[in-house]
Amino acid sequence: MIKDLKEKLNILRGRAANNDATDIDSGSADQTDVDAKNAADIARIKKVVRRQGLLAIGTLVVVGILLFAMTSAWYTNVSKTSALTFKSMVWGFDTDKITVSDRHIPVAPGKSGVVPLEVDNSGERDSVEIHVTMSKTPMNDDALRRRIYFYADYSTRLNDELVSRVYLGSTDDDYFSYVLLPGQKLMMSDEYYNDTPIKWEWVYDVEGYYFRGTVNANGAVLDEYVRPIQYDLDRATFDLTGANATGRPVTIDGASLDQFLNNLTTTDGYAGDIDTTDAVVVNGTVYYPIDVSANGNGVWAYLCTYGEIEREIAYDTEFSSLEEKLIGATVTISAVNIPSRTEAVGTAEELWTALSDPTVDVVELNNDVAITSAVSLRDDVCATIDLNGFAIEYAGTGTSYAAIIVRDGAELTVMNGDIVGNGGSSGVGGRVSSIGIEAIDAEVTLSNVRMRDLDTAVYVADVSGTGDDSVIRIYGCDLETFSPTVYFMGNGVASDAPSQLIIENSTLTSTAYAALTGQGSTNRWGTEITILDSTLTGYFTAIYQPQQRSSTLICRSELTGITGIAVKGGTVNITDSTVTGTGPHANAAASGSGWADTGDGIYVEAVYDWNVSVSVNGESTVTSQHSYATELFGKAGAGEGKIILNDGSYAGALGAVNWNSIGIFQIYGGNFNGSVIPADVTRFDVD
Repeated sequence: MIKDLKEKLNILRGRAANNDATDIDSGSADQTDVDAKNAADIARIKKVVRRQGLLAIGTLVVVGILLFAMTSAWYTNVSKTSALTFKSMVWGFDTDKITVSDRHIPVAPGKSGVVPLEVDNSGERDSVEIHVTMSKTPMNDDALRRRIYFYADYSTRLNDELVSRVYLGSTDDDYFSYVLLPGQKLMMSDEYYNDTPIKWEWVYDVEGYYFRGTVNANGAVLDEYVRPIQYDLDRATFDLTGANATGRPVTIDGASLDQFLNNLTTTDGYAGDIDTTDAVVVNGTVYYPIDVSANGNGVWAYLCTYGEIEREIAYDTEFSSLEEKLIGATVTISAVNIPSRTEAVGTAEELWTALSDPTVDVVELNNDVAITSAVSLRDDVCATIDLNGFAIEYAGTGTSYAAIIVRDGAELTVMNGDIVGNGGSSGVGGRVSSIGIEAIDAEVTLSNVRMRDLDTAVYVADVSGTGDDSVIRIYGCDLETFSPTVYFMGNGVASDAPSQLIIENSTLTSTAYAALTGQGSTNRWGTEITILDSTLTGYFTAIYQPQQRSSTLICRSELTGITGIAVKGGTVNITDSTVTGTGPHANAAASGSGWADTGDGIYVEAVYDWNVSVSVNGESTVTSQHSYATELFGKAGAGEGKIILNDGSYAGALGAVNWNSIGIFQIYGGNFNGSVIPADVTRFDVD
């Protein structure tokens, strides 16, 4: 039975590539894409214009956050340190709604981290949209402004170009935005975050940059450095010989200078590409126009000469030896309540019509709505469905369906009600592929949503080849399914940004497989998963994560399954959580797909070509009722497996720790309830 259920996944997901159901405004499978895209474009434009206008005239919140406080007035009662510290300034808003950590964050060339910030919209009835901008004006050193940048790893399309990182600046053109639903809180820190975090980065080796400023015959004025230009110095050549040597790059990354710049600007989010014949030379210095007006004002690109790069490296080296270096920056957050035109609907036809109307912001159910084919949002449609305590029920007879499909840049928020399938699951009518919400290259937010009678609640497959990355947020939801409750895949090499999944204050239950699973196949990796204050219960396992180049953060959560969690790829960090394996003991072994159901609390099976690492921290408890609390099974010639126990309590019927001596098993702290630890496990917690 176990083998059959696992193999069932191949059948369950085989339909994903061709499950393109109805478009947004009808139930017909052949709705014209052009019509849908036109409607989507109109809806997007009108909503953006409304919100931007509101931001211009109705700012409610302005927050300044000082990074590494600049003067004694700012770091009073903060011990001096070569580190980041954060202070806040608030105008026109309840200061209790804005929290900025005051702890010190070490900083050094080449390092990066998260700007620690909280914005609280709990207790409010309206959604709030916030725009975040960053200004480096307080930095009193131009060299620092050239090398410290702020960004969000977020895949989006700007000027018809796919970018995988959004850089923040001080103008309205360089911002990142969030929408907080009523009762939600935005939380960011290095330890955890419940939405795409804003990060800081110290770029080591300053090789070039984009800047805002003015370049003309009178000279160049650089107002702001907005993003770095980076490449491999070892794969670059420079004009360094001869009496007229300029020191400028000649080839970069094996390409000519022209080709490098052209490739660079195809994914920078600015319209058009660099043409080196348009370069402007001022006193021997070459500037490349990116987005520039007739008077020379706008965004420019600059590539450093070899001599400049050497001097920048020397600066970084010298800085690393300095003490009590303090650096400043200002974060501004502008927030407004989002007014909305709400359309009440009570039938499937009314639902489709309201979602197609560009003047409707929120579609609100006034009773249960039965649908017989999927509601499909695509092509940058932005929609909100308030279930209002009612349900969207799939009433079709299909054995393969998704109730809602969101794809190709569309955004959907669903809140306050149920999504119900038709009982489709193995063993119930033979149905094997029912899905609540299917997302492909899309953004989906679920808040206070319950799902039942489905094989899978949320199925994410960013494998369309477009390079877009989904962002899935699950807040305060209760999702119960037969097969994987959430099935989450990235798009591999198609994008540098990760596909993101945030699960917070939610319960995920799979009665016959895993509450959350990834996919280990080629080009299904590139995921970032955060699980906060949630309960995940699976029949076989709470989490199965086989993906290479993936990261999973679990904090203050409970995870339970026959094997508590099974990991075969990426990095998994567990903090202040409880992990329990309930099943019978079975020997660890190399499995071609899936994993060995060992009954362990945490089981790491390192048998693929990529590395896998699990760390356990804080007041975590890892238990196995019949097997080992933690177990590492490595395979010679495969990727390196690693388990690091920094703290926590561990108990297993057969012991707290087991491994086959292939890989790395390290213990820095923890309570092992008298268990015998294998002699070849490295222990740093004992003398």
